[in-house]
Amino acid sequence: MVVSSEASAVMEEIEQLLERFERLKEGERSEVASIFVKYADGEIGLEEVHYTLLDEGLIPMPSRCTMYHKPKHNPDAEEALRSLIREKIQGR
Repeated sequence: MVVSSEASAVMEEIEQLLERFERLKEGERSEVASIFVKYADGEIGLEEVHYTLLDEGLIPMPSRCTMYHKPKHNPDAEEALRSLIREKIQGR
């Protein structure tokens, strides 16, 4: 499956956050879970997840200022990510 580099980088950041989810502080876990559940349920999109995580300091800001291109929509890759979130966060 071919995913744009911007989208795959965002998805990779989300997957890494999922991997360390249990090691987050309780408040951070709650905040991340809330954001991820909204995404998994289709209430918000990938771009909004990314910016919310950045704004809340839950993922690191890029080390240098670069232009960020909106990720290309890839329904298959996003559904796989949503399934991973459902499995790890929602237990379904």
